[in-house]
Amino acid sequence: MTTKRLTLAVLATCALPAHAADRYAGDASPRDGGPVLYREVHLVDGSRQVVSYQCPDGKPFALKVLDAARDPTQPNVTYQDARRGLSETVQASGSQLDIKVRKKGGDEQARTIDVPQGAVIDAGFDPYIRSHWDSLGAGVSVPFLVASRFRFFDVKILGGKVADGQRHLVMKLDAWYAFAAPTIEMTYGAADRRLLRYEGMGTVRNAKGKGIEVRIDFPPSGRTMGLPSSALDDVIHTPLSGTCAT
Repeated sequence: MTTKRLTLAVLATCALPAHAADRYAGDASPRDGGPVLYREVHLVDGSRQVVSYQCPDGKPFALKVLDAARDPTQPNVTYQDARRGLSETVQASGSQLDIKVRKKGGDEQARTIDVPQGAVIDAGFDPYIRSHWDSLGAGVSVPFLVASRFRFFDVKILGGKVADGQRHLVMKLDAWYAFAAPTIEMTYGAADRRLLRYEGMGTVRNAKGKGIEVRIDFPPSGRTMGLPSSALDDVIHTPLSGTCAT
């Protein structure tokens, strides 16, 4: 190949966009029924994940950025909600976590805590479930981080049988006070191990700063594969709206 042709080949290759990101979206409604409260739009590119929380009219009001390069089940997390002035960050530091939480009108609270063996952080529960798929039937117990509480809680994941191509999983506190905490239910596709439905306490909080029990459906029609990696950066740089009825 001549130098000229080689140069043109390199330029053509560079001009091609990187197609590595996958997108899936779901509408969140009250768990006991009602109109859509907000929409979650997830974009995943390897170890990077971005979640855009959008008002029913499409305006983004909150953003979560996860970096799982260190461990898929224990990502670093940054979350901000422009309506509430709320922000949370979880950053790994060796065998410890640096956690910072700021609530509307309040000072930032920061603590450093130890990470228990086999712990799961935030959306890390999803790769954890996929990688432990065959052992879930007997039930597994894992420490799960609640950043706003600056601590891990032991939760038990119970795997159900496959029916109609779906697998129903239940996650609940593995402690005597579990009766006082809402149970999380998850439905996965049995063939591709992708989350189809989530029922439980969501990330978004209401006007009083309290958690909302939601049902979020992630239909196959809401999935788009092979998007440019820049799609994540576009979401990150989109301004957040401070007004939303949710």
